[in-house]
Amino acid sequence: MRMQVTALLLLVLWVAACVSAPPERTQYLLRYDTAPAVPAASPASGKLKVGLGSVSVAAYLTQPGLALETAPNQMRSAQNHLWAEPLAEGLTLYLRTAIAARLGEEVGLQTGSAPGSMQRVDVFVEQLHGTMSGNAVLVASFQIRSGEDAAPQEFRFARSVPLESEGYDALVDAEMQLADQLAAAIAAALR
Repeated sequence: MRMQVTALLLLVLWVAACVSAPPERTQYLLRYDTAPAVPAASPASGKLKVGLGSVSVAAYLTQPGLALETAPNQMRSAQNHLWAEPLAEGLTLYLRTAIAARLGEEVGLQTGSAPGSMQRVDVFVEQLHGTMSGNAVLVASFQIRSGEDAAPQEFRFARSVPLESEGYDALVDAEMQLADQLAAAIAAALR
């Protein structure tokens, strides 16, 4: 009798697990809160002083899941907490707006070499992830090149901030805070 009750209980639990809803997918969009009120300029007008060139990310960040370091040198990508667009594209848009807000002037997108007196910024994000200790980490390098033939100035950025609460929403908030700090470092280097 006891064996039958146990088997029945296991069957009920198995059926309940099968009919439960799958975890909901959440997608996060990396955007600066407000667009800065800066005068628009265009490369043709000659008034554009700063152009954001390439923004690239390490290979482990090219997949859509938010990254979490589970142990030293071990990463896990979230299955249900995803970036809404490729991270490099989201960071490009975020940094462009955040740098413009810090400088108080328009920042263009620069695909070629920096013409004349324009400064071109290229960014490589080496690390952007959460840790099991409750922190978000951003490590990046960036170059600033003035004019077409000038040698670039090299800069490094490495920061970590604690998450304000548990969960992926808090991780995204902390990563946006770090991206804003990176934009501030870039703006300071441009000055």
